[in-house]
Amino acid sequence: MAGIVCDDAVRSGDPHIEGTRVTVLDLKRRVIDNDEDPHVVAGEHDLSIGDLFRALAYYYDNRDRVRDREQEAEVTRSEGERRTRQLLEDVRGDDSNTAERAD
Repeated sequence: MAGIVCDDAVRSGDPHIEGTRVTVLDLKRRVIDNDEDPHVVAGEHDLSIGDLFRALAYYYDNRDRVRDREQEAEVTRSEGERRTRQLLEDVRGDDSNTAERAD
């Protein structure tokens, strides 16, 4: 029986099943959000069904904390996408300037 642990060196400190990189949020998204069969999800991650349900129990016991982490991750993802788009625009802009100078 594995517990739910947090370690900054594993998945940015998100709560995960001890001895794995499978986070509570990973399992919550698949089983709760996507309504996937818990037995299938557990099998795909090589987890016992008890460990999967322990993770879901952790989610329900700490919903606010998990939701806050999920929102932080969404903000980080969105900001990364924005920076990537800006970088690509800058690179494309530089390429067009280089092409114009070559003419």
